[in-house]
Amino acid sequence: SRVVRRLQGTANILVLGQDQRPGWESWRTDSIMVIVVDYDRSQVGIVSIPRDLWVPIPGYGEQRINAVDYIGEKMEVEGGGPALVRQVISDTLGIPTQHYVRIHLNGLVKLVDALGGVTVHLDCPLYERTPKDSSPTGYEEFNLPAGEITLDGDQARKFATYRYVTSDFGRTKRQQQLIWAIRNRALQGDVIGRIPELWSALSDLYTTDLGLIDVARLARFGAGLEPSRVHGLTFTTDVVQNYTTENGEWV
Repeated sequence: SRVVRRLQGTANILVLGQDQRPGWESWRTDSIMVIVVDYDRSQVGIVSIPRDLWVPIPGYGEQRINAVDYIGEKMEVEGGGPALVRQVISDTLGIPTQHYVRIHLNGLVKLVDALGGVTVHLDCPLYERTPKDSSPTGYEEFNLPAGEITLDGDQARKFATYRYVTSDFGRTKRQQQLIWAIRNRALQGDVIGRIPELWSALSDLYTTDLGLIDVARLARFGAGLEPSRVHGLTFTTDVVQNYTTENGEWV
C-alpha cells in the first residue's frame, strides 16, 4: 500500500509490447510495464506486470491481462486498447497511468539494430527456448554465456520474449535489464540530439499519446539518471496464486 500511495504522485507511463504477427487477426500484449517517473526525487521505477494475471475486464468478463489491449480495440472502447489496459491496471492494482506507449515486436528489433546493438551483463549463462514446429526437438534454443554480451536486434527480441525455461517471471527481469541497456547505448550514440529524426523515422513501429516535447523531456531526464536511482519491481510467486479456470486455462 505504501508503494501504491507513492505512485499516486508520480508521472506513470504504460508500456505495452505488442506481439501481432502476419496473418494473425488477434494479438497479445506479452510485455506490460508501468514506467514510474519521479521528477522531484530524480528517480525512476519500472513495474512489470505478469501477462498471465487473471483479471476482471469492464464490459467483458474475466481474462488474462495480456488480452486486454486486443479486447479494448475489438470493443471499440474510447481510447482503444491502451485505455482499457490503463483502467484494468488502475482497478486491479491501484496504479494510475497518464500516458501509454505501444511498441510492436518488430519495432524492438529495428530499434536495437539502429543503435548498433546493446550490451547486457549476465551473472550466469542463460538457457532458454521457445516452441518451433520445424525443429526436430519441437523447440528453438537460445543460449548465452555469462559476462558482457552484445545483442543485435533479433537476439534482443529473443532475450525479451523467450520464457519456456525461466518462466514469465524471469522474462520480466530481462525486459527491465534490456530497457537499461537501450538507455546506455542511446547515450553512447548521442541519440538525445537525434530524437526528432528518430521520432519520424521509427513512427511506424509504435503508437503513443506522448508528444515529441514529452519524449524529449523524458529522454533528457533519463540521460541524467544514476543507476542507483532506477528501481525495478517484478511480481514473484510469493504474491500470486496458480489457478486453473473453468476452461482449463492455467493462469
